[in-house]
Amino acid sequence: RRVEPAPRPAAPAPAPFVELSGTATVLTLGAHMCKWPIGDPSSNEFSFCGRRAGESPYCVEHARVAYQPAQKGKKGGANELARALRRYI
Repeated sequence: RRVEPAPRPAAPAPAPFVELSGTATVLTLGAHMCKWPIGDPSSNEFSFCGRRAGESPYCVEHARVAYQPAQKGKKGGANELARALRRYI
């Protein structure tokens, strides 16, 4: 008799983050300020988040968006293509 493993619980979805207009410009952006760009760079309203960032280039909220965990076992990409081509060579 084959026993199926229990399904893994899905990772909780991050809380929605409402993007507000930034408080920093290129001229006012400091070392420990969030450098997440907001808006169209060609627009006069373009700015950066500007919240406290610590040692990271982004604040906590933007770091969650910028740094996604690696997907293990995800098919696709160059390695998968190379494996598929080896079958025919």
